[in-house]
Amino acid sequence: MGGSPRVVISTGQALPDMDWTGELAGLTDSWPYLGPTWLRATEKVLPDVQPWHTLAHRARGELALLPGYILTTPPVVDHEPRTYLGWQAPSGEEVCCGAETDAARSAEVDALGTEPFFPTLLLGSPLGYRTEVAYNFWTPTLMGAIVDKLVPAAFEAGIRCIVAPWIPGRRGNDALVDALDAAGASSTFWGYEDFMSLDAPNWEGHLAALPLKKRQRIKGDVRRAEAAGVTIERVDGTDIRPYIGRIAELTCLNREKNGAGEEPEHIVGVLSALIDEGADVRAYLGYKDGALVATCVTIRKNHRLFPKWAGFDYAAIGERSGIYFALVLDAPVRDAYAEGLRTVEFGAGAHQAKALRGCTPREVTTSILLSDPALRPRASAWLDAFGNSRRVAFGAAPSAPAQPAQLPLVGGSCDSACGS
Repeated sequence: MGGSPRVVISTGQALPDMDWTGELAGLTDSWPYLGPTWLRATEKVLPDVQPWHTLAHRARGELALLPGYILTTPPVVDHEPRTYLGWQAPSGEEVCCGAETDAARSAEVDALGTEPFFPTLLLGSPLGYRTEVAYNFWTPTLMGAIVDKLVPAAFEAGIRCIVAPWIPGRRGNDALVDALDAAGASSTFWGYEDFMSLDAPNWEGHLAALPLKKRQRIKGDVRRAEAAGVTIERVDGTDIRPYIGRIAELTCLNREKNGAGEEPEHIVGVLSALIDEGADVRAYLGYKDGALVATCVTIRKNHRLFPKWAGFDYAAIGERSGIYFALVLDAPVRDAYAEGLRTVEFGAGAHQAKALRGCTPREVTTSILLSDPALRPRASAWLDAFGNSRRVAFGAAPSAPAQPAQLPLVGGSCDSACGS
């Protein structure tokens, strides 16, 4: 008999049994932050989150994974659903690369308390800042089928809010947004992530193909880093181990400066797990006067390079040394060209600065679905206002007149790549 193989979808699952080698072969084009290696480490360093993954299987070895985590109490602001409705945490923390919040709107959300929102199901990788399905097979109805199974199962399990904070505008992901909207969710603009296609034959050809101003900026970044007395070296794999603590310290200092919530032990745990699994991890180390003052960690997966963690001791190098760009943009791109890679995926953070140096943006979307239908219209209006404030903060045109007026971006340039 003919016909397509049947797709079997299961919710509330543990991670599939797959190691890093299996991810390279079986989840070839999926981000490393969405694979079992990264997510197993996440579950160890975030013991308060409850894994609740959705798996789709078809035929032998065909797999799709939408990560999910249940949060029973208010978490850090980047994982807190009310943040995306314009709520301001009492601590004053801001969502990564966030816009200022409106006090009146925040008070309205706060007045509802936590009951309409918790337990929350956060879809995606909470330490990877990515909501996406990792898959090795495709059907036109796959995303819709996953969401159709997931939403009622989550609400039946007592979930009050489903939040998909970071859905990138890659091919196929519009189907995920559409499926959530069809289930009753509301969606809005979150920001941008940036990538660089390596279309030139080599680094020199890449520079030559850039407009003059962008080429001059890149060369100026390198000159300023050298003038600051910073030298850069690279270490790979197990040779990174002696530097893991300092990498975590510098990254979290930078993220704290820019409003993102991540702890050193999170980075230590995930980075150590990647090294243990044999992932292709590289660390770019910046030294000044013998001290390690800047770091950038990248992950290679097949034909792409993913800069993930970056941190700087600004007391030692100053705010405008150029070391961020020399370390995070210049050095990884040079190496990616030398290895014949196709793309460098920089993620979110410092969007405007990356665009000025040749990166291309993707829009990132946030979707929220409350279990209480009566609250959905209010949540939709709050989410729209949040998205419009971020559009203006990122220099994009608002999708509709926002209430109240737009507010400026806070947290500087977010030059830690804090949402990558």
